[in-house]
Amino acid sequence: MGERVRSDEVRVQDLESPEAGESPAGRRGVRATASRTSRRRRPRLGLYALLALTIIATDAPLVWMFLSSLKPDTENAAYPPTILPKTVTLANYENLFQISQFGTYLRNSFLVASAATLVTIVVGLTAAYSLSRFRFWFLRGLGELSLFAYMIPPILILVPIARIITGLGLGNNLLALVILYSATLLPFALWVLRSYFNGIPLDLEHAAMIDGCTRFGAFYRVVVPQALPGIISTGIFTFNAAWSEYLFASTLMTSPSKTTLSPGLALLFDQTGVYSWGVLMAGSVLVTVPVILLFIVAQRQLVEGFGEGALKG
Repeated sequence: MGERVRSDEVRVQDLESPEAGESPAGRRGVRATASRTSRRRRPRLGLYALLALTIIATDAPLVWMFLSSLKPDTENAAYPPTILPKTVTLANYENLFQISQFGTYLRNSFLVASAATLVTIVVGLTAAYSLSRFRFWFLRGLGELSLFAYMIPPILILVPIARIITGLGLGNNLLALVILYSATLLPFALWVLRSYFNGIPLDLEHAAMIDGCTRFGAFYRVVVPQALPGIISTGIFTFNAAWSEYLFASTLMTSPSKTTLSPGLALLFDQTGVYSWGVLMAGSVLVTVPVILLFIVAQRQLVEGFGEGALKG
């Protein structure tokens, strides 16, 4: 009697199991689907591993720079080197501002980079829109000539630029850097923004003008929001290039009160000595952090710009 009860319980459990009603062909189909899913995941896992290695290779110098800025000079000069600091200190950051005019360098670079980015974006928007929407025989040649000017190495035009700046009375003046950076970065902005404007349908502008907008109103309300990703990417490139430029800034700015960050970091070698790596790493961290924060903020705005479309607002 007891064996019959146990046999009945086994049958009930078999009927209640998920595979009770499945045929052998159905079970083979499930296994085949699982096998295909596993094969699809293998290349994806390989890509993830390659991406992780790339991130580690590119971010390792930044991490090393930050950790070195927190070490005293005795640890930075020790052999074998240590990755994590044994003694965390902020003395390198304090010494950076005490032995140099690093705050002035930061202010000058921020003013020059921000002004150059604003001028480049405003002028580039109007110029790129003109090249994209108006058809004149000389506009195509003008656009190609501007791109050719961007391809000239800066070292070749350093001497004539310096003579022009001196002749205009702008020597040792931050305004000279703003004008120079805007002029050299404008061709890049022109071509990037023009490619965005070429991809925006003319029907959107025509519909806006039918609804009562002027040409400028359609440009401001329809074209500019649609080209927002291009504007953001151009602004990031322009700001980063002006923020880290060294050649013209070190040649044209001779006074410490007009020095920007890149020449200022070079001056730290003379002010601290080659072996004061902690102070140099602290200065490098402060130069890099604003650019990283700009990329983080602009990345969110860039994604939102792609998703919102031309009829925002």
